[in-house]
Amino acid sequence: MNHAKHHKHKSAIVASHIPGRIRVKLHSQNRDKQTMEEIRKNLEAQEGINDVRLNPACGSMTVRYDHDRHSMSGILGLLEDMDLIIDSIGHLPNIDENEYAGHDGEVPEFVAAVNDLNRRIHVTTGLPVDLKLVLPLAFVGAGAWSISKKGLMIESVPGLLFLWLAFDMFVKLHSARPDKPENL
Repeated sequence: MNHAKHHKHKSAIVASHIPGRIRVKLHSQNRDKQTMEEIRKNLEAQEGINDVRLNPACGSMTVRYDHDRHSMSGILGLLEDMDLIIDSIGHLPNIDENEYAGHDGEVPEFVAAVNDLNRRIHVTTGLPVDLKLVLPLAFVGAGAWSISKKGLMIESVPGLLFLWLAFDMFVKLHSARPDKPENL
């Protein structure tokens, strides 16, 4: 019989955020002291986390962190790694707006997802993979292969489309945050 440990996902919402401080509020079914204390200990063990304060009565947790070392999405990633799922991620308040200046006020979720995947691959394998380069190169390869096998395919989806998608993806991935190096 398999006795694999079952991980229970916990859920919360972001109550407030300013750079260097985030407060999350756990849903009522996850407010037990043991769960909150476990999350606090795991967070405090991370580099760049300065302080974690709990309020079990209202189910809130305030995390003070080094803004130069972590972004809000990085802190949310740490919480997600602890099986704490943040609800309503599309409506989070002030997701590091200053980091994405010059993008017409929109947060590039795709770039954030690629950065998170880069971090997870690095943590899991120890390899510093840069998907911002690998993904466009994969499209270049697909486009070159398609053109070599089927020609320019004017009558259907052309191989040049893959090349254009590679170029477009490369430009968008590398223009998101050119002034801030990626923390792996």
